[in-house]
Order: sequence, then C-alpha cells, then structure tokens
Amino acid sequence: MFRRLMLSSLLLAGLAPLAWPQAPKSSSITIYSQDLAFVREQRTLDFGKGDTAFVLGLPERLDVSSIRLSPSGKGRVRRLAFIGNPEGDRVVDQARGRRVRVSMRGDRVVEGVLTGADPAWLVVRTDDGATETLSRNAVDQIRMSGPPALRLEPSLEVVLDPAPSGAVGAELSYMTGGLSWSAEHTLVRTGEKTATWTSRVTVSNTSGASFQVPKLGLVAGDPRRGGAPPPMPMMRTMAMEGAQMKDMSEQTFSEYHLYTLDRATRLVHGETQLFTMYEPRTVQITPRYLARPGAGVAAQIEIRNSKEAGLGVPLPAGRVRVYEKDASGEERFTGESGIRHTPDGELMTLEIGTAFDLVAERREVSNKQISQREREYEVEVKLRNRKKTAVTIVVEEPVAGDHEVIRSSHPSTRKDANTLQFSIPVPAGKEVVLTYAIRIRY
Repeated sequence: MFRRLMLSSLLLAGLAPLAWPQAPKSSSITIYSQDLAFVREQRTLDFGKGDTAFVLGLPERLDVSSIRLSPSGKGRVRRLAFIGNPEGDRVVDQARGRRVRVSMRGDRVVEGVLTGADPAWLVVRTDDGATETLSRNAVDQIRMSGPPALRLEPSLEVVLDPAPSGAVGAELSYMTGGLSWSAEHTLVRTGEKTATWTSRVTVSNTSGASFQVPKLGLVAGDPRRGGAPPPMPMMRTMAMEGAQMKDMSEQTFSEYHLYTLDRATRLVHGETQLFTMYEPRTVQITPRYLARPGAGVAAQIEIRNSKEAGLGVPLPAGRVRVYEKDASGEERFTGESGIRHTPDGELMTLEIGTAFDLVAERREVSNKQISQREREYEVEVKLRNRKKTAVTIVVEEPVAGDHEVIRSSHPSTRKDANTLQFSIPVPAGKEVVLTYAIRIRY
C-alpha cells in the first residue's frame, strides 16, 4: 500500500451532469433502542438546466435496501444509485486514462497517462511512449489531473422520468444505524420507605450525518429484524449534557410505547445528548433483603409502578442508579440495577448491592440415601443481623426433581418449581437459624 494519496484537481465531471448533494432542512426521526432509526425527510430536488440526475447526501450507516423516494407530481423514479464514501483504490481505478504524476521512494518521479491499476501495480504510459509498471508498495504519492466526480459523503443519485427541469419536491425515507437511545433512571432515597424517582434518556448519534429534528420520537420495545444491521464504523466520542426541559409526551404505539420530545433539537454526529423524560416525583419503596446460597445477603428495593406508589407510567428498560444521604446529609451513590420495559401496575425489584451488616451462613447438615429411588438431605442457614434495627431476610433455596419438605423450622412458599422461599424476621443484634429437610424422589 502506498503511504499517501493526494488529489491535485477534483473536476466534477462524469458521463452525466450531476447536481451536488443537498442536506435536508429538517427530518422526522423515530429512534429505536437497538442501533436503529427510521428517518423521513422532505427534500427538494433542484434540477438545473441540463441536469439529468440529482444527488442527495446520506448517513454512512444507511441501510440501502430500505431507501424509499416519492417525488411529487407526475414524475416517477427511474433510477436510484447509492454511492458510498470514496476509497483510495477506487479513486485510482477511476483515474485510468488520465494524466498522473507518481512519486516513488528514492525521489524517482514518473509522469504520464495511467493505463492500469490493481492492488499491487500501477501501469503508466510515459510521454515518450514507453510503459512503466510501478509497484504500489514503492509509491509515495500520486497526483492526478482531472479525476472523475468524487463525493466526500455517501450519497444517492436520483434519475426521474420524465426528466424534470427546476425544483421537484420529494419525500425520502430510510432506515439507518448509528442512532440509539437508552433510558437512565435515578432513585434518591429520602427515608426508609420513600424516595425520589427521575427518568431521562440518552440519545447517541454515530450515523455519519447530523439532523435538525422538529420532533424526536423514541420507541420503547424490540421490533424484530430479519437481517444483520449495517457494520459499525470507527467513531469519535463526545458527550454533551442536555438542559432540563418539560417531560416527554408518551403514547401507546402498536405493540410498543412511543416517547416524543415536543421541541426541536439537533442531533449532531459524534454527540451524546441527555433529555429529561420524567421530572422528579416521590415514590413509595419497600426495602428487601435476599439470601441465596453462596451469594451473601443482597440489598434490594421493591417499587410498584402505580399511581398510588407515585409512578404509574410506562417505564422503558434501562439502568437505575440509587443514591442516599449519609449521617451528615451528603448524598452518596449506593448501587445500580437494571429494569426491563415496565408497564403500569408491575412490580420492580432493584438489587443494589450486598448488605454489609447482614450475614448468611449455609451448610448441609446431612445427606443420605434412604431407598433406591429416594434421598434425604437437611440444610441449616444461620442468619445474623448486626444492624441496629430489625429486618426480614428472604431466603431462597434451590430444590430439584420430585421433592417434599418433610420438616422445617419456618414456613416456606414456592417461588417456582425449583425454588423455595422462607421469610425470616431477624431482630437487631441477633441470630436466627433456619433448618429444613427435603426428600427427593427420582
């Protein structure tokens, strides 16, 4: 590969005259959470005198198969041709038959007409009629005179029938990768059973294009897609904090929920912006402690997504960060969890960390075969509470096959076919021991 490619003169000439790409003034965009957006744009195809085609600029992550163009009036689309970003090899290949100046390593220069090019060699007919074959590994620079039409962004060439003259309105729509959104929720505890809930969304644009959007739509849900999305390009990272603004409006849409930002915004390539979805609201919470084998005691928070509990709104899937004030009143981060898309009325359980002052020790007391098809085992779980307040610890124990609880120190319930649950009150500074025995048949 040669180290540097320099184009000395870019002449916008081809087999047919083309108008230069035009960006839309505004776009209607619906963004999905999985690197996907549906874009609808009103474009003006301004055909100049003698133009037979018009070129529209497009994002790098465009799904070409999804392009739809509907011109106004009686014109119909005769041809759509997608042209991607120019690459060095393609630029050189299209310069065949034109004059070039090739600088080689060792200060050697060859001038003439480029007659052939492939990944390994260049073939140049010099002014004296001789033919030079040049290894591309030894090429330092190529200067071209009048290469064919080059476009610095992906574009769509449009040919209409009949050929128009002047401006033609058209609606352009397409799917593109590089636009994504996610929900970020914040829970600030204000008491043992109260907290403040806030939701906002993060919108990222790595599509290769910027958009002026009068109204932005965000869909919460998982539409099925039949093929692989376009590949991810290399991208830069830049974040920009969005200002506080009114809540987004929300509505049911097909099998999903649609959130709409009711104000114009600009989605700039390479930026991540934050928008408020739900302003702070007071919610009712229930602390919960869960002990599982080998996992310590998890600190959890349960929240019912209901108006009575302070929410009652469709919550999109995302991360929930939890904060709490210490004894001096300073707010500190205490953990984070994730939630699925949560409709009104559903229960959310946030697991935020491991409780420091609660201890669970589990051991198998006995395990014996009592017949050819039966086995019995006994388990002991010691629960210690080093807090200054009493707590209730939920103990989950796995069970398998056809089983029966033959004795237990505390009542049990079935979470599912393979899990038993015990709710054990543990006074402050005390230890409580749970024992149970299981008979398994197989």
